[in-house]
Amino acid sequence: MKRFAPLLCAVLCGAAGSAFGSGNIPESELDPFYQVGPASIECVVEAARRQRVPANVLLALATVEGGKNGAMIDNRPRSGHNSDDIGHFQINTQHFRPNGVLGRAGIRVVDVAWRGCYNAEIAAWMLRKELEASTGQDYWTRVANYHSKTPRYNAAYRRKVIPAAIRWGDWLRNRYGNVAVAYQPTGAHP
Repeated sequence: MKRFAPLLCAVLCGAAGSAFGSGNIPESELDPFYQVGPASIECVVEAARRQRVPANVLLALATVEGGKNGAMIDNRPRSGHNSDDIGHFQINTQHFRPNGVLGRAGIRVVDVAWRGCYNAEIAAWMLRKELEASTGQDYWTRVANYHSKTPRYNAAYRRKVIPAAIRWGDWLRNRYGNVAVAYQPTGAHP
């Protein structure tokens, strides 16, 4: 939690909703919310608000992913995949390939790597797409689809992300009270 530098204005000042929330890809250079720099807790909460996902779940993803601003982690040693994970939310470069959702939208790896709040909102958008998917899967399986849809990796991720989401939910409620959090039981369908 200490990794995120405080930037309370993003929450308290009520930053305008992004084009991302309406289905359009945001122009990272045009929105001051997406300035170059690390993501703060407050900007992650704002990204969650903009994308209508539970803030505690998005913060839990950041905790479990464990990325840092500007980080590009090579996946070949761990998984053998020819891809990197980018920034705080470890967004995989497969999404930036010409046929990937971010590549088709013209989103640049450099922006996702170095603009922490942009990284957070893209992660929130990706999480929202997983939560909205009509897969017949329970809530936490869809959350863990952010990381992997492969059953064994998804299950391992759920074991990490659920307790982190509970801790973040408690933390957010104690500090903000009005932030959207979710405590979905395992196996629950919305």
